[in-house]
Amino acid sequence: MKGLEEEGGFFINYDTMVSNTTHGKKIGRLRRDTLSILEHAVKSVDPYKLVTANVKLEDKILKVSGTKTNGIIEINLDKIGKKRIVAFGKASLAMARAIATIVDIDEGIVVIPQGQGGDRPQGMAIIEAEHPVPAQGSLTAANRVLEMAEKSTGNDLLFALISGGGSSLLAKPVNGITLEEKVEITNQLLKSGCTINEMNTVRKHISAIKGGKLAEAASPATTIGLILSDVLGDPVDFIASGPTALDTTTFKQAQEVLEKYALWTRIPKNMRGVIEHGIEKERVTKKPPITAHNFIIGSNYIAAQAAMEKAETLGYNSLLLTTHLEGESKEVAKVFTALMKDIRSHDTPLSPPAAVIAGGETTVTVTGNGHGGRNQEFALSAAMTMPQDDDRAVIASMGTDGIDGMSDAAGAIADGFTLKRASKAELNPDTYLRYNDSNTFFVKLNDALITGRTGTNVNDVIVMLVTE
Repeated sequence: MKGLEEEGGFFINYDTMVSNTTHGKKIGRLRRDTLSILEHAVKSVDPYKLVTANVKLEDKILKVSGTKTNGIIEINLDKIGKKRIVAFGKASLAMARAIATIVDIDEGIVVIPQGQGGDRPQGMAIIEAEHPVPAQGSLTAANRVLEMAEKSTGNDLLFALISGGGSSLLAKPVNGITLEEKVEITNQLLKSGCTINEMNTVRKHISAIKGGKLAEAASPATTIGLILSDVLGDPVDFIASGPTALDTTTFKQAQEVLEKYALWTRIPKNMRGVIEHGIEKERVTKKPPITAHNFIIGSNYIAAQAAMEKAETLGYNSLLLTTHLEGESKEVAKVFTALMKDIRSHDTPLSPPAAVIAGGETTVTVTGNGHGGRNQEFALSAAMTMPQDDDRAVIASMGTDGIDGMSDAAGAIADGFTLKRASKAELNPDTYLRYNDSNTFFVKLNDALITGRTGTNVNDVIVMLVTE
């Protein structure tokens, strides 16, 4: 996390965005408030703080808890041999540093996206790997992580620090499938419009490390999974494709996902063979038990709740609409602008000044070759359907990791004058939406949200402010 304290310092282009209007102080204030709420939401899921809040050491007794758990696990470190860390995902650096301040770690491996900055934890190997599409670095990282897990013995302790992005950063296909084939199916799934759960259902069944296989490799050592969730509903077997969790999906379901998106007959014959063999094997063999202790320590709900609380301190009547938002991004945006009109006309579901907060992860079915992402596409569709020439509403959507799709922006902000400014700049919003080129549109208007990588990842947050 950036850890910036000054107002607006979180957004690199903050000054441009808040002054990016010629339509009065009212809309300028709405923009400032929107950005302040988003900043507060992201900072509420600082992975370093989340780890230290849920992992405590008292008189050699390690106590671990989480937001979703049946209780607290306590471990006497005097009875533990080697203590190791494997960390992978967009928040892995901060999570590893936090554990190292609590427990004396013997060795560790931290896998991060290529080019990610941040303070490196001492005494641990740092491996950079590819995201969102795995490549050779991802295979190297997976092999190193598995090697560390496999050398654990019965009295050892392995911390598995898991966050969003881990599925791509660790990529080791099962025998019979090449890395290139795994990359190709990942690319096709990314463009298909499938959900992250559907994508991870397929990934787990062609992987040698996902779907609980990391915990199996570490057995009989004690494995503690600390998880920053980027999956709706926080199912531990889907976050980073569940390397420490019992897989609740099946090979048959993986096949059904591929059939749903017309990919089954397009994947290589050997990949179909692996899945078909798995379907037959599942009929006669039960999955081995997983003994890892998994704890969710951060989620989209925490960020969305923080956003709502910040909005209330700024004087808005606030509603947390949902943290399970999904669907085609440009269509979901139309629901929000319809809600905007209801707030204005009928004071429902709440009266202005109103703040509607939502979290989740929409999808984009890619048909063009532009640059963009689900958050910027959401903002573009919202700009096209919200009341025009109106200074009483602002809407923004951003990815909490600071990266939206295949762009350098986290998301975008829009208001009732976005289209007028676009017209003056000779930008046709329909064309940019059709070609999935929302990033280019908002960059030209200086309304793309630029944060750089935030070092955390709990899906997306949407903020809509409406005044009288």
